Amino acid sequence: MKRIFSVILLIISIFTGRLFAQNSDITCSLGFTFEISDDRSWGYKEPVIVDITPGSPAEKAGLTLNDIILSVNRNGTYLKSYQTIMSWFNQDARTMTLAIRNFKHAFKEVTIEKDCRHANAISEAQLAPVFSFYSLEDVQNRRFLIPVKTTVNENALFHNYRTYAFSPSDESTRQLDDRINAIFIRALAEMGLQYDPGDPDFIIQTYYNYESNPMYKAGSPTYGSYQPVWRFDTRSNRMVKLPLYNPSEAVRVDDIAYHLEFGYRFFDRKFIEAGDMMLIWESEVQERLGSHYDLVDYLEMNLPLLLKKFPNSGNKSFGTYHVNYLKYNYTGIGYNMNDLKTVVSVDPGSPAARAGILPGDVVINIQGQNFDHTTQTLTEGYRRFIAETMNLRDKNTRYTDSNGFKDCMFWDVAQYNAVSTAIANNRRYKSAFSYLFNFNQYIDWSTPVSINIIVLRDGNELNFAVIPQITASSHILAY
Repeated sequence: MKRIFSVILLIISIFTGRLFAQNSDITCSLGFTFEISDDRSWGYKEPVIVDITPGSPAEKAGLTLNDIILSVNRNGTYLKSYQTIMSWFNQDARTMTLAIRNFKHAFKEVTIEKDCRHANAISEAQLAPVFSFYSLEDVQNRRFLIPVKTTVNENALFHNYRTYAFSPSDESTRQLDDRINAIFIRALAEMGLQYDPGDPDFIIQTYYNYESNPMYKAGSPTYGSYQPVWRFDTRSNRMVKLPLYNPSEAVRVDDIAYHLEFGYRFFDRKFIEAGDMMLIWESEVQERLGSHYDLVDYLEMNLPLLLKKFPNSGNKSFGTYHVNYLKYNYTGIGYNMNDLKTVVSVDPGSPAARAGILPGDVVINIQGQNFDHTTQTLTEGYRRFIAETMNLRDKNTRYTDSNGFKDCMFWDVAQYNAVSTAIANNRRYKSAFSYLFNFNQYIDWSTPVSINIIVLRDGNELNFAVIPQITASSHILAY
């Protein structure tokens, strides 16, 4: 816990300490990062998006991970250096025009308005991860491994492939294959690929095996002593604990109850004559199970993750997955990082703007909780809250996040009322920023539709009812 406390304090101090030399500055952001691709099958020598900031202009414009950037303000990017492309993004223009390529679009121009605000402003999307311990259920920044091996035909240019079909099934496995194919159809549709049995660009072939381990011993003294395995369920946007063994951990053979193997191959049909077979992609996963885990149930959750490796394979020996999931109340207020209560900016058209909140207003109360904090008392109250409510968390959900925090746990469902009671104790915990998550019953037992915000303006107290927009963002990068 000491490490968590020190990092929280460091975050707050960075927010407040870096601003004094920049109070008059305006910073602009597009909200994504890119790398120049060395993958000959996807965006070779072109910039490819590898990270998107939640709530950013890039996310709002519909950019996605692995999009290939073809041009910036109609300047072609092919063979251009990272520094040259960055210089185009750093130009003074507030509006940028990007041309992108992905599975949905061979060429699409996207206009993005830079998010320009005072350098000492911090948005609610940035604050939500800082105060994540109010609702770790809604702020997930985690990494995990899947033992997936990938084979890629580097002569294949994957942006040319947009439709697919499945190889014929044996009658004995047709029912199972149909269920597996349905998972493919759902996951690939989200990537922009279309099922077209009449004229497919590539054919999908699957293989699988599930068998018990004859050497397994139910009474093994080391059974249950291994690291828990968590993976992200794209259906519920939740990390879920699974009866699998960590691929990086040595496991006694008599602790393995089942072996699961699954693989899929993509064969070209766009450029090769019918009847010929050219492999363009193959992925195979071999899992060790601690208990029974139905194959279809496994694939319902894990196949969409396995497909995240396509088309940018990254490491071909295994898959590392970085999940960035954020759900929070968006009002559009940008706070001054020096005091975290003065309104520095209000996003045009946002809930706060529509309610009438203005830059220069000083927030003195949100939802009945006073904003009478300093950055020091805010940090101390947050640390106290984490320490004194640890007993209200579900120990079975303990995990280590991507920053190395080892005591991350969700709230115990049976303790939701006690959690909301603790959060309401603003005098002790300075928990006013919990409004970012008060759509949850464990934050505010009444889960109100609107948020009451009292501000000080020209010596007068003004009360505004702001109807926040619950904003969710989910990005999974596989490499």
